[in-house]
Amino acid sequence: MEAGKSGFLSFFSDTVRQLPLTTDSTMPKPATQLEFLALCFELPDLSDASTPLPEWLPMIPAGTFTGRDGRTWINDNPAAVIAASFSHPKLPVDIEHATELLGPKGEEAPAYAWIDAMRVNADGGIEAHVEWTPDGEARVRGKKYLYYSPAFRYLATGQVTLLSSVGLTNKPNLYLPALNSENTMTVPVQIATVLGLAATASIDDAVSAIQTIKNSEQTALNRAQNPDLSKFIPQETYQLALNRAQTAEDRLKTLDEKTATALVDDAVAAGKVAPANRDMYLALCRTEDGRQKFEAFVKTAQPLVNLDPTKGKENNNQQTSLTETELAMCRSMGISQEEFLAAKPKQEQ
Repeated sequence: MEAGKSGFLSFFSDTVRQLPLTTDSTMPKPATQLEFLALCFELPDLSDASTPLPEWLPMIPAGTFTGRDGRTWINDNPAAVIAASFSHPKLPVDIEHATELLGPKGEEAPAYAWIDAMRVNADGGIEAHVEWTPDGEARVRGKKYLYYSPAFRYLATGQVTLLSSVGLTNKPNLYLPALNSENTMTVPVQIATVLGLAATASIDDAVSAIQTIKNSEQTALNRAQNPDLSKFIPQETYQLALNRAQTAEDRLKTLDEKTATALVDDAVAAGKVAPANRDMYLALCRTEDGRQKFEAFVKTAQPLVNLDPTKGKENNNQQTSLTETELAMCRSMGISQEEFLAAKPKQEQ
C-alpha cells in the first residue's frame, strides 16, 4: 500500500509518563518520555474481504508536528529513530496499548500484528511494515477497531527517539491513566510539598490534587461573581430596611393608640363606659382582637343608668353583685363577674 493512503492523521494528547532509560555505561543517557496517545491514524475500510490488508502504515510524521493540545514533537532524523526502535526483532501491535499499560505489570498483552520493518517515505515521515495475525485481521476486517495509535519515546526537547509499540483503539480521545511500570515517576519533592502530598506521591496523585484545587478555585470564583443575595446584603441596604421597619412599627403603634383612644372616648361620651373605667378599656383596645370585642360591646350596650343606687352595695360599701347593665357588659365582653368587679375601681363600687 502506498504511503499516506492508509488513513487520516488526527492529533490528541493525554497524560505523559517520564521513564528513565537504563544504560550499562557510567554516563547516563538523557531521560525520555513515552507518548502513546498523541498520534492517531484511521485504518482503511477492510470490510470487503477482497480488500488486501494494509502492509505499510504511517507512524511518525516528518519534521515538526503538533498534537491536539498544542504540544509539538520533532522527527528530523527518521533513520536514527528507525535504528533505535528495533532493540527487539519486531514491535507489537496490541489493543489499547496493552504492551505499555499491562505488560509492565505482568498482565497479558497479546499482539494482533507485528512490525518487522520501517522505512522513510518521500516526505521524511516514518512508515512501518505490518504483519497481521489471524486474530488481528479478524478484528480490523470486522470493524471492531477503526484506529491505531503509535507509542513513541521523545526527549524533553520534543525530539522523537524511537517507536515503542502500536495500539489498536476505538477511543482516540479517551483519557487514559499515566503509564504504570516498575520505573513509575514520582513528583519532585518541591511540588509535592506545595500540593500537600507525601514525598513518594505519584503523578496521578499530583494531577488529582491539582484538579481539586482548580475545582475549589472555580467554585469560589463562581460564588464571588454570583453572590447569594439572601445571605449577603450590603450594610447600607440592611440598615435602610431596618429603619423603615422600625418607622412602620412606630407608626402602627401610634395608629393603634389613636384608634383605641377614640373608641373608648366615644363610648365614655355616649355614657356606655364609666370614665373611671377608661384606662381598663384602653388597655383592652390596644390589640385588634380587643378592639373588635369592645366595638361589639358598645353596639349593644345601653347608657349607664343606675335606677337603684343601693342595689348591689353591701359589706361595708363593697359591691358583690352586678347590675343588669353590668351583667350585659360582661356577656358582651366575654368576662366573668369576678373579673369585672376586680377591674372596677373601688370608688365606683
